[in-house]
Amino acid sequence: MITKKASKSKRLRSYILTPVGVKKLRNSISALEDQTGFKYNSSRIAEQAQLISPQGLHATTIRKILQSKGGVDKSSLQLLFRVLQLELEEPDYTQPGLTELVAVKTDQDWGEAVSTSLFYGRTSELEALEQWIVEESCRLVMILGMGGIGKTTLSVKLAEQLQESFDYLMWRSLRNAPPLIDLLAQLIPFFSQQQETAANLPKTPTSRLSRLLHYLETQRCLLILDNVETILKSGSPLGRYRDGYEDYGELFQRIAQTAHRSCLLLTSREKPLGIAALEGECLPVRSWQLAGLPAQEGEEILESKGLTGSQQQKEQLTQLYHGNPLALKLVATSIQELFAGDIGEFLGQGIVIFNGIRQLLEQQFERLSSLEKQILYWLAINREPVTCHQLREDLVPRVSQGRILEGLEYISGRCLIDKVTPTLFTLQPVVMEYVSDRLVEEVCEEIYQTHQSGSLDYFKVLKHQALIKAESQDYIRLWQVNLLLQPIIEELLTNFGHRENLIAILTETISVLRSHRYSTPGYIAGNMLNLLVQLQADLRGYDFSGLTLWQAYLPGVALHQVNFTQVNLAKSVFSETFNHVHSLALSPNGKYLATGHADGEVRWWHLADGKLLFRASAHTSKVWSMSFSGDGKILASSSFDSSICLWDVDKQQLRQILRGHDGWIWSVAFSPQGNLLASGSSDRTIKLWDISTGTSIYTLKGHTEIIQAVTFSPDGKTLASGSVDQTVRLWDVDSGQVYQILRGHIHQISAVAFSTDGQTLVSCEGQAIKLWDVKTGECYQTITKQLKLVWSIAMCPLSAASGQATLLVGGDASVVKFWELKTGNCLQTLSGFTGQVWSVALDSTGEFLAASDKRTVKIWQIQRRQEAGGRRQEAEGRRQKAGGSPDEKIFTTMHDNQSLRVSASPRPRVSFQIRSQESGEVATDSPHLRAKEIQTLNSYTNSVWSVAFSPDGKSLASGNADHTVRVWDIDSRCCINTVHHHHKPVHSLTFSQDGNILASAGEDKAIWVWEQPKGKICSTLLGHTDCIWSVALSPKGDLLASGSADQTIRLWQVKDNRSLKILLGHESWVLSVAFSPDGEYLASSSADQTLRLWDVTTGECLKTLFGHQGLIGSVAFSPDGKILASASEDQTVKLWDMDKSKLWQTLLGHQSFIWSVAFSPQEDLLASSSVDQTIRLWNTQTGQCIQVLEGHTHPIWSVAFSPDGTMLASGSDDETIKLWDVKTGMCLNTLRPERIYEGMKISGVTGLTEAQKATLIRLGAES
Repeated sequence: MITKKASKSKRLRSYILTPVGVKKLRNSISALEDQTGFKYNSSRIAEQAQLISPQGLHATTIRKILQSKGGVDKSSLQLLFRVLQLELEEPDYTQPGLTELVAVKTDQDWGEAVSTSLFYGRTSELEALEQWIVEESCRLVMILGMGGIGKTTLSVKLAEQLQESFDYLMWRSLRNAPPLIDLLAQLIPFFSQQQETAANLPKTPTSRLSRLLHYLETQRCLLILDNVETILKSGSPLGRYRDGYEDYGELFQRIAQTAHRSCLLLTSREKPLGIAALEGECLPVRSWQLAGLPAQEGEEILESKGLTGSQQQKEQLTQLYHGNPLALKLVATSIQELFAGDIGEFLGQGIVIFNGIRQLLEQQFERLSSLEKQILYWLAINREPVTCHQLREDLVPRVSQGRILEGLEYISGRCLIDKVTPTLFTLQPVVMEYVSDRLVEEVCEEIYQTHQSGSLDYFKVLKHQALIKAESQDYIRLWQVNLLLQPIIEELLTNFGHRENLIAILTETISVLRSHRYSTPGYIAGNMLNLLVQLQADLRGYDFSGLTLWQAYLPGVALHQVNFTQVNLAKSVFSETFNHVHSLALSPNGKYLATGHADGEVRWWHLADGKLLFRASAHTSKVWSMSFSGDGKILASSSFDSSICLWDVDKQQLRQILRGHDGWIWSVAFSPQGNLLASGSSDRTIKLWDISTGTSIYTLKGHTEIIQAVTFSPDGKTLASGSVDQTVRLWDVDSGQVYQILRGHIHQISAVAFSTDGQTLVSCEGQAIKLWDVKTGECYQTITKQLKLVWSIAMCPLSAASGQATLLVGGDASVVKFWELKTGNCLQTLSGFTGQVWSVALDSTGEFLAASDKRTVKIWQIQRRQEAGGRRQEAEGRRQKAGGSPDEKIFTTMHDNQSLRVSASPRPRVSFQIRSQESGEVATDSPHLRAKEIQTLNSYTNSVWSVAFSPDGKSLASGNADHTVRVWDIDSRCCINTVHHHHKPVHSLTFSQDGNILASAGEDKAIWVWEQPKGKICSTLLGHTDCIWSVALSPKGDLLASGSADQTIRLWQVKDNRSLKILLGHESWVLSVAFSPDGEYLASSSADQTLRLWDVTTGECLKTLFGHQGLIGSVAFSPDGKILASASEDQTVKLWDMDKSKLWQTLLGHQSFIWSVAFSPQEDLLASSSVDQTIRLWNTQTGQCIQVLEGHTHPIWSVAFSPDGTMLASGSDDETIKLWDVKTGMCLNTLRPERIYEGMKISGVTGLTEAQKATLIRLGAES
């Protein structure tokens, strides 16, 4: 996002209003309109002036004053102020030549606004639109016109002229049809000056609309939305909204009908439904139908293209194309090429009649060679600017770079492409749309003809173009799916009927390809597979053997028994699987990403395409810290196994293991010169290692607790360390002596980082970040806003001209924040992760950012730009780039709580948002950030989150991370039913006591109630606004309780699917609910570390139980209801006496978080499962652990006893269910759901790295 504080200075004759005076007048006019209900235009004000003073004021004079378009005498200004009940003061006016105008700052975001450096005519349109918006205070104005007519450029030019009349100005293109809820997530943070963020906005579009209207009412905002036609249906009655975009109609209607001081300016090729009814000459909604340019302005375009001809011929040509600027540019190029620039000779042909841009583009397109058509198709597929080299990688067969450059030059000469820079090419929007539509039509025709004839000769576009690029950035691939793949499917369904028919036809095509041994390089098979995936076809048993399968995007797609033998899988993407990510590092050149995992594995990835390059397991415990050397040739990883591994990045192999610490190694850092490595350990020492010899040259002692963070100063002379002892120490690297101890933290310090000038040190504890002056050792600022638990921080240079610094902080509710260090203000809030974020890293230039929670790694590209003069300038491929002072930086930190999402684009044309939840204003010279997500690495997992026996003990249900509920037959140990209605992981299951109902719930916020044993859906219960962690059915089966991350408990009437009560009281996630055996009470446990007891009939909270020192993951009643068991993060199980509502016993033994407890039907037996990978059986009378069950290799999320108490089932993160003999403690059987690639054959595959093949095998593939 480009946000600017605009100011303007002018010198005029006599007296003129300053922007301060103009703003004061406009505010008074708005207030009078609100009070009286009348429009105070210049004519009405002139009438009132005549009543006050005989001299009066002419309406033209009033307009001139308000628009600062000319000087007037001082008495005219005084009279106008009197009419509006104001007093003229010195700051309100100026006399040119004596003083400059006082600048009024306008917050501006020009998004992807085009350049207006070449602007022809439109004087009358600009005057009329300005009159509507400024003088008549229209709330909604629409500019209508056909493609290429100049709507976009006119909207930008108009906004430039009006910028001083508004407090806020935002320009946005709807070219890629963002859902309204996503658009509002950009608008509201901007208009609220970052006081509201995407993370804390209401969840529904209607509620968000109310927030937007609040800001439009309380301040004067100009919002421009370009390309509105992209949210309207094509091929249907005029103005109807696309499916899923109907809420835009509510946006337009509410802005039009609500009284406010702002204006919404729209551009579109057609008028959305409902706008016409709101329009009128005296109403605040107007539409302007934009016609072509008059002859004179049209002639200017022709002359700029070097055409020759008589005045009459030029007028005739302009009229022939209705003055359409784009059409004139296109036809002028053809005339220049085919008729040597002679307009008369062209007109003499008598064959060119303008019937719209499409027809003209059709003629242009047909004249292109096969290669040039392919280039246009690929530019449409790529969606954003690409280089010649990137096009060469796409084209099949391969073409020399010289031929591609020739083709680009030719196409560019026909005005079909834009040169963003001398090496970056893209399509103009209208051309992009035409080429995309043509691509869809061609693909559909080829599939239809191939089906009719059985011949593969019809495949041309499908052979040479990939409909989606599997390795492209996430946001581009989403565009490709929405704008190419899905429209193709919709068109094919109109020809072939049902989805099943289309799947059969595509499947038959694959069989034909195989029968012809079609292994020629190309995209046919990959396109077929992507279409099948989009259709959600069951691919079990498909045979692709021997084919070329490029650009298939298959993460999360089940490929059971699929045959990929001898398949070329280059450029295809599959699911990844990796253990929990605890550390990240980006190579200094931004080429590689390294990740460290909980199982001791180290991986590194290619940053551009997210491809796994290398993986190795040299550590035997968690890899908690990683660091690249300054030249990027060595990677250091440190582990809880007390070792440091040095890796040769180029050779992708282990270089050396450093040993010497006696405890966990929490942090490693290279010196800037790369010759030294520092490590901090739980043994309370820091070691400095000589990289060339691998020996420890110093052991630094002084901290009294674990050392969790170390970092070098930019000059390498100082080492900073942060410890659990709440101090930061500064060490002289040459002598190994501490020379400064910084005190002030009240909790353990988790991270430290130097500013790039070395003058500031940043340190963080759980809920505070401190900034220290390195020279004096004084803390000059503490940031505490919105912080919970900070895990990781990083600083990088910032190439903007502000001299400020920015802090990126991860916090609650899955957010990351950029903070300005100088002011402590939050500049931007970004969201995305669903779990605790452990690490954040930036490359040395600050261009790339990576962050991770346990299962997901996200990579973003950040652009910083400082723009002066009021708006973004883009002129014929020249893009302004900000210059930076050497002391500018970004500071990044990360929290425990699910917190990082930065959207970044490697491409120039990208919108971006700066938003803040804080009330502090963003400094006017702050760096401006633009970012888009470029890669997401997801670890596929099919963890078993929940298990439950049926009341008859014959079956077991499991809730799984792959969004399914499975039912297993206990006797045969086979899965007898799998239901797929959830679309996110399933966290909880419960049977009714008669076994007729099974209820399930999870991250999709829905509760599904199933009829058993058929698995038929009875109902869906909706109401929770966040993940549902637990469900329980009452003993009678008539009530269902659900506990959610939205901090509420809901009681539902099962029979009529009705929410009866919402129980409020918990202050964090509700993780578990359980009914008492008599059904009169409900117990709940929460992340707020409390248990609550509720009266089911009244919904009243009867008791709150305290005692745990961590979140409470599970709660269960004993069969007689006299004991309540609770399991906690504090590694204890607590037993509570229900008669006395007091703690009775605390059971100790687990070594980590206890997630689940369950009572046996035998009342004195309790089972608990833990992240420590064990299950413990307890005697509840004695509190003794009588059995430890071991066998799982990952955390165990759920345990359940069989109805007769002889068997125990457990579900684990290791993707298995184990059945245990309670009496002996022996594992009777292990049930494993099919892995995502179970039985997939990959013998002889090409195009994959060895690391990728190993991943596929881990996920079930067979080599």
